[in-house]
Amino acid sequence: MKVSAYKFTIACGILAILVIVGIPFSLLSLFLVLYFPGILLASFIKREFDVIEGIFLPFLMGICFWIVFSYFVSDIKVLHWITVILISFLSAYAADRRNIHFNLTNQYELALLVICCLFMVSYSYPWFQFFQWVPPGDDMKYHMMHIETIGLTHSLPENYGELYPEVDALTYPLGYHIIAALSTFSSVSLSSVTFSTLFISLLTCFSFYFLGKELFNQKTGLYSAFSASFLSLFFHRLLTTSTYPNVLAISLQVFALFLLCKTLKSPSRSLILLTGLGFAASGETHTYILLLNMILFTFLFLISLKRDSQMKSLLYTGSVFLFLMVPYFVRLHFDTPSPVEMVTYTVWYLEDSFRSLSDFIRNIQILSPLLLLFGIMGGFAVKRNRIVGSWVAAILVIPALSFLQIQYPGWYSISPNRFFFHLCAPLCILSGKFFADTENVLSRKRFFVFLVMVGLLSTGMHHLNLFRSFLPDPVSEVQMNADDAFVMEWISKNTREDTIILNTGPTVDCSSWVPILSGRRVVFPSFSGHRGDNCIEKVGAHRKRVDLFIVTYAPDSDMALQVLKKYNIEYIYVPAWVKRFYLDVYPQKLLESPLYTPVVKKGNAYLFRVNYDEKPDTVYVIIHENGPVRMKGGHASELSFSPLLSPDVQGQFYLRISYTDDVHGKIDMSEEGSYLGTIFTYGTGENKTMMYPLSGMNTIDLSFYPDYDFFLDEVTLLFGFKGINLTDQLGLKGEWTKKDSGTIIAPAHDSGLRLYLFNSGRGELVITYKDIGYGNVDINVPTTAGSWDTVLIIRRENSGDTKEVTIQLDTEYSLFVLGFYVYGDDFLIEDVQNIQEP
Repeated sequence: MKVSAYKFTIACGILAILVIVGIPFSLLSLFLVLYFPGILLASFIKREFDVIEGIFLPFLMGICFWIVFSYFVSDIKVLHWITVILISFLSAYAADRRNIHFNLTNQYELALLVICCLFMVSYSYPWFQFFQWVPPGDDMKYHMMHIETIGLTHSLPENYGELYPEVDALTYPLGYHIIAALSTFSSVSLSSVTFSTLFISLLTCFSFYFLGKELFNQKTGLYSAFSASFLSLFFHRLLTTSTYPNVLAISLQVFALFLLCKTLKSPSRSLILLTGLGFAASGETHTYILLLNMILFTFLFLISLKRDSQMKSLLYTGSVFLFLMVPYFVRLHFDTPSPVEMVTYTVWYLEDSFRSLSDFIRNIQILSPLLLLFGIMGGFAVKRNRIVGSWVAAILVIPALSFLQIQYPGWYSISPNRFFFHLCAPLCILSGKFFADTENVLSRKRFFVFLVMVGLLSTGMHHLNLFRSFLPDPVSEVQMNADDAFVMEWISKNTREDTIILNTGPTVDCSSWVPILSGRRVVFPSFSGHRGDNCIEKVGAHRKRVDLFIVTYAPDSDMALQVLKKYNIEYIYVPAWVKRFYLDVYPQKLLESPLYTPVVKKGNAYLFRVNYDEKPDTVYVIIHENGPVRMKGGHASELSFSPLLSPDVQGQFYLRISYTDDVHGKIDMSEEGSYLGTIFTYGTGENKTMMYPLSGMNTIDLSFYPDYDFFLDEVTLLFGFKGINLTDQLGLKGEWTKKDSGTIIAPAHDSGLRLYLFNSGRGELVITYKDIGYGNVDINVPTTAGSWDTVLIIRRENSGDTKEVTIQLDTEYSLFVLGFYVYGDDFLIEDVQNIQEP
């Protein structure tokens, strides 16, 4: 028996043993999962491969196979490492039976492609921010959740898992998630997924190589890969925001077009099946690519109506494509968007639409000026090419419809500019054609100098931000750091699995990594604004945020405690890394309140436990109640308060607003021209109340800027202070003690004892006290000069009798302060009454 006759079977057996025993090298499991099914399928295209085809064509075919296969068995829990080994072993054995041969040609071309791959690696991750292979951006917070589910359940998820059971339908294409889960074999982790994904992303270069070579020639293939790696800024943006499904979907679509070119040149059953497989795999990886594939096939079919042979090939290939997509279509679940979702989608759609020439220029710059220039020049050199022409036309359909303001079913769920960015793929092919033609015109030395100059210029654009290729964007940063990682590890080890944590935002905020790294539910998960699966309505982050603003504005209040209890929140996590503020939570305010206990602090990262058994220190008293306020949309409404205060008032005013959430919009508020807050309304019909801290004391001028006609049910001016509230008219500040019996003890020698009178008019203050102990009690009033004038001295005789003293009040105040100073023994007060004249 010749070993070479069983090369694939032996290689598969060795890899299986290494992976099973736990050799910690992700490429081994990638090779085991993808290569052997891929080489078997590739053998139906050809049986003799050069070095590039023999290594990388099977990887792309293997990815296509596993995506489509997994959807067909999505309801059966067979996506297990045993299944992987069995299929790979059988594929290896079958491949050996097909007498596949390799030759070592195209080694020079392979070296150039490796250089392209290495350059793509250089910008595929913000290496200067590297932290434990945590990917940059927010996208992987969403994808990793589904990857882990596939790894745990060995089947495709149909919902958002146990942490978010309210989102009971999952329609996002799972092609990337399948490959990521299978390629990490039996140990799915964030680091292993990120590492494997970076390798899978490099296959993009080889997809462009195969298509450029098939459409034109080998040089075009090489320079198409060069253009994708060096010239395309779009792939850079996708990789540094961890938008990995889009990268894989584009790679698979380009590969499917390579197979389609072969099919149209020499139709065969095997090629038709493999081409349909490629298009189905790309469509099951990203929705935009699925839609693009459908538009592309429509254009190609219409163009080929007069060409019977090609029309049949296209018809059969399209039929295979749609048939293989059936398991995905069956899983689709369409819900009518709620009103708030429809408004949100419309706003997003308009922001991403092409409504003017400036919109077009702004978006086309993202593709890269060099790629655009060389792609257009390459396009002039290409005579009528149905594949490339139809491809470009299909990409431009959605942007054109947005420019013409034509709506179509589901228009609100598609971003026209993101659809437009897929134009980078055909531009890479046309740019490759330009470079290939230029090489034929210039001498080898001159072309080499030209290519090096382009490479250096591209390096500057990718790594030195030459020509401001990339505007500063925190979305491209790695959010994880040592401080937040420490807190999340504490959460995973010291909290129950059903714990709910209030985080500070869904995106550009480290706190939304908690569900992935700690396995706990947060109030604002990363998919709070996902356009599909009714996530906006079912998660309800917008409604919760409106209520939870109280934790920002008045955390030390009964209202805050009630809202936190409403959502069963046990912990509040304030991350060290946050670049887009969604719900501002200030640690210092929480530290000052007995309602919150810091359980972990690392650097600027905090985790607080909510103490539902405690009472807030801050007392809120009504100073002025304003009746209903009507506001006209688009016009500023003014409201002023002028509380009359005596000196030495210590505390803060708050604005309490009550309203009915009956329309969709917002109201911006300002105090003395400074931003105060925003009332967000979503047409829920609920009655809402919110408090806002004010900075003014003697004069408070407020301005409201509503988007629409709105009605505030009640506007109330409150005064908040840390102390004891006796009645609506009286409060105590300082180290007073109030007994359950109602008696009040004023400690001796405390200079901070204050009695607050709220909305005090002419009348008298009657103090009933127990004459116990010795020592005088001075009752003073503050002066504007900062001193105190004594208005009454109580001389105690330790008689044990109950006595009364009266202080005349001659002036009306919103807040009036009396200072107490006790000499000798503590002073016991039985009652305090503020009797005002009628």
